[in-house]
Amino acid sequence: MTSRHASGWLTAFVLFLAVMTPAGALCAQRGDASKPNNSFFLGLGPLYAGEYSQALEFYDRGASTALVTANGRWVDSICYATMKGECYYQMGANAKALEQYNAAVLLYIQHSDWLMRISTDTVLAIGPVTNDRRASITWGPSARTTAIGKFPDTMLSLQGNSAAENKRVVNQGGTLMAQQYHPVRVTEIARCLALAISRRRQLLGPMGESDPLNKNLITALQRRSAPPNHWLGVFVEMQLGLAYATAGKLQEAIPAIQRNLTIGGQYDHPLTAIGLIELGRLALEQKNLEAAETYFTEATFPAIAFDQYDVAAEAFVELGSVQLVSKPKFISKQLVTAAAWRNFGKYDVLKASVMIALAEHYSSNGDVVKAGAALNEARRAMTRNDISKGRLGARYAYQLALMEYQRGNLIAGSAALRDAVAIQRNASPRIFQTILTNEWFAAGALTERSAQLLYDNLLREPTDSDWATDPLDTITYQLNPNGVALERWFYSALERKQPELALEIADRIRRIRYFATLPLGGREMALRWILNSPETSLSTDARLQRQDLLTKYPILKTSLDRAAEIQKALKQLPAQAVDKDQFFDQEKLLQELAQTTSVMETKLGEVALRRDRSSFLFPPLMTTKELRERLPEKQVVLAFFNSSGGVFAFLFTKQDYVYWKVENPAALKKETVELFRSLGLLKKDGPIDVDTLEDDAWKANSAKLLTTLMPTLKPTFFDDYEELVIVPDGPLWYVPFEMLHMEDGAGGSIALTEKIRIRYAPLASLSVPEVNQRRRPLLSAIVSGRLYVRDEPETTDYYYQQLSPAFANSARLDKKTPGPTSLLGKTWDNLVVMDDMEDIENLPYGWSLAQIDKGKPGSELGSWFPLPLATPQAVYLPGFHTAAEESLKRGGNGDEIFSAVMGTFSGGTQTLALSRWHSAGDAAIRMTAGIGARIEGMPASQAWQEAIAEIRDSPLDIAHEPRVRVLGELKPPAKASHPFFWADMMLIDTGIVPIDEDLP
Repeated sequence: MTSRHASGWLTAFVLFLAVMTPAGALCAQRGDASKPNNSFFLGLGPLYAGEYSQALEFYDRGASTALVTANGRWVDSICYATMKGECYYQMGANAKALEQYNAAVLLYIQHSDWLMRISTDTVLAIGPVTNDRRASITWGPSARTTAIGKFPDTMLSLQGNSAAENKRVVNQGGTLMAQQYHPVRVTEIARCLALAISRRRQLLGPMGESDPLNKNLITALQRRSAPPNHWLGVFVEMQLGLAYATAGKLQEAIPAIQRNLTIGGQYDHPLTAIGLIELGRLALEQKNLEAAETYFTEATFPAIAFDQYDVAAEAFVELGSVQLVSKPKFISKQLVTAAAWRNFGKYDVLKASVMIALAEHYSSNGDVVKAGAALNEARRAMTRNDISKGRLGARYAYQLALMEYQRGNLIAGSAALRDAVAIQRNASPRIFQTILTNEWFAAGALTERSAQLLYDNLLREPTDSDWATDPLDTITYQLNPNGVALERWFYSALERKQPELALEIADRIRRIRYFATLPLGGREMALRWILNSPETSLSTDARLQRQDLLTKYPILKTSLDRAAEIQKALKQLPAQAVDKDQFFDQEKLLQELAQTTSVMETKLGEVALRRDRSSFLFPPLMTTKELRERLPEKQVVLAFFNSSGGVFAFLFTKQDYVYWKVENPAALKKETVELFRSLGLLKKDGPIDVDTLEDDAWKANSAKLLTTLMPTLKPTFFDDYEELVIVPDGPLWYVPFEMLHMEDGAGGSIALTEKIRIRYAPLASLSVPEVNQRRRPLLSAIVSGRLYVRDEPETTDYYYQQLSPAFANSARLDKKTPGPTSLLGKTWDNLVVMDDMEDIENLPYGWSLAQIDKGKPGSELGSWFPLPLATPQAVYLPGFHTAAEESLKRGGNGDEIFSAVMGTFSGGTQTLALSRWHSAGDAAIRMTAGIGARIEGMPASQAWQEAIAEIRDSPLDIAHEPRVRVLGELKPPAKASHPFFWADMMLIDTGIVPIDEDLP
């Protein structure tokens, strides 16, 4: 802002009440020929006060007074466009803001020689101001030795045609324009253009390198159209440096901005503060925290000196942020002294910014009282204006959430966090950049390579820098995955003939979808894995992260140690109490474990909002090369990726890979439905007629489906392999690959389960185990409920007697538990749920895993997530329900299976067996027992294969198959060979192998 900017605003503010109407504003403009005129400065009052809607009205009205020539709007309209952009930007309306900043830049490009028309003959040399506003600053002095320059309020610009040009118009046509001088506020136009360029870099981020408008801007600025050897050239050079920064040309940008921070090395000018903030951001991106801190601090001085209170506010926000990273144990002296500044006046945005930043410093150092006081001051500055609805409002709500978590008030903290994320969802630059990348890619404005690089950047795993600089935006982005961007990211790799990268991206997309289902986008889960996963599974960096967290937050270590002691004590007691004393002992221990967990989770909620780094260890992230190197020689992986553009398949082994697109996805769904109908899956828990069980139409249907999925499959392909790992996606989760038939090479067909061992994995990276060996189970909990709704107690007893011998150290659970199963279950090695699971629709994690305490607090799958991190090593759910049991009549995208897998595996489960459809009888029980009895001595896929073979060749116990309906003279089949009885279960497993000897 120029010195005229300051006095102009102060004068204009006196007239503020007189110009509240359009008529009043027009009266204020009469007699004012300056461009922009005095009315322009009327918008600054409400802007600095956070009354963005009102400021926007002023700039909208004022724009009608801008100079219009035969060539359209002139450069004074840059000011109106930029400031309208500022209003939108602060309100979080990124698209509208960018539209205005683009308009400002386009105006400059159209009139890039405008400074050449400025008359410099009567302009005095720049000298110092007589009233340096830096004298009031309490957080100084500045380390820079420059003075604040005094710049002319207006300069004269020669407009119109010369006599020769008008003569040419008469002869050749055109518009006659007499030459005349207009007073122009040159420094304000230059400041607004610099601000627009800087904001475009913030909004475009990595897209700036591909932005054609910025390229045109650089070309125009490189002409250096300014009076030769004049200080006006400094403005052009500064703007050029900012444009270079947008384009990612940092070697040109940084020195250009540095050289032009002053006039003649002596005087700060209205663009100085903008340049210093930009240098601070560039230093931060280069991880030069000391330089960033210096730049942000220094930016506050010229910002205050030129009455740029919005720029000063941003400088303080950035300063507070970088100091929390560089000096985490210190409270910012600058923020403390700035908070006591007496000149806040109506500058509510500045006051709120300082107070919110200071609150985080107090909070980070454990002073909740002072943090609360600072937030109260911020709240007072945010009343009766628009601040709470915009960018700064999101920061306030976020800090309020952090403080409430710190106080132990989870309900208030969660409510404030929801408010913060709701606002940030619109204001997030990264979300906006992702949307914009989609639009540019669809419009052909990006090459495949440029698009892939942008998606690699925008859809990246959260980095240490992301958490350190902007945890709110990082969490918001994690919670809001952009499906279009994810798919285009995948397509870009295939278009560039990089199938291995495409497979890796498909896994990343599955991870992103999973994280989006978790609180805070998976941030809390990531911290839990850092803190509580087995030490042997941690990388060196993860161990360091654990060490840092436990040192910084010692309550986490003491609580984890106490939780381990309680778990050990619980294991000394029976899984189900046999008398009152044992029940009370369990109850007391579980209450203490609940309290310990609550302490840990409350602290974890606070830590999750802080700037501490945390890697996402689960699910693991691997390159395709790393994954293939870990595959056994005799293993083959078939991974699918389901997208709106079709289904893609990747088949790979240790030595080779191939990929293809599954043709005609509509036919794929139709064939899946036909297969299910041929199995009799028409209605949930509906009857299966005997004639359906005698019909082998399913064989042809299954072969047809397999051919659609693997069109070039040869009869001998699997002869060289021992195990097939299938990574389903979308509706393919429902497909029972083990029963699909392929040619046997002798003119017949054979089910895949007879050809090769099969297991499933939710991600390709989970097709290989992170844990080397399966531990011996010390306790197998068997929930003995009703597998079918009309089962009698005798039936339940009968089933339990079959299950009990199959699982080591089994214990029957059929009575009231002394506490939530999500806590009691942290001592179980195996969990078998013999119960009809009717609450699966409570997706993703609202259904009860153990079922015995269904409907009670702590029974939900999501309640197993809190520390200590522990779910049973193996889980069996023969009463699970999916969309397959009604032949996808109500649709189905596999979410119920994917969430069950990821929800259990996130606590350490290695094996999950669940039913796609609820066969509800003896075969399901024997299948569960068959796997459980074998899994301790062989790989899970082999245990399942043998259990299937056993069921297919065993007599059908029609008395204990409640869904089989026998009509008339028909007789039930002699054996359970129909896949209704043996293909209902699916086995999801990491490939973990049995341990050779007991753990010490």
